[in-house]
Amino acid sequence: MDPYLAGYVIRYYSHFMTPVEHLANRHLAGTMKAAHGRSDIAAQQEARSSFVHGRLLSDDPAVLVLAQDGYHAFAEKTAKRILRDRSAEVILNRCPQCQVLARTPAARQCRACRFDWHDRANRKGN
Repeated sequence: MDPYLAGYVIRYYSHFMTPVEHLANRHLAGTMKAAHGRSDIAAQQEARSSFVHGRLLSDDPAVLVLAQDGYHAFAEKTAKRILRDRSAEVILNRCPQCQVLARTPAARQCRACRFDWHDRANRKGN
């Protein structure tokens, strides 16, 4: 899966995560803050000693299984599950010209080809 697609789904459709996935996301976010962007097992162990970010970490075995391969693997697995289980509710906003995924679900200008489709959105409402 494209890392940009995984990030898009995690960022804008996190409300479809399970409670354990939310805890794993929090665990990995705390790890990356404490370990300067790293999220591997060694970084997770290092983060436990952080007074500030250690509070975000979990000891739940289910959370640790989801987090064991780091953030990118977690994001990919979780995004795939969300797209599989909730595909009808996930809107992938793609550029009408080049089909690249837009930055946000509401964006109306392509980050790749700079095509602007604001006028199309306005015409649909009229």
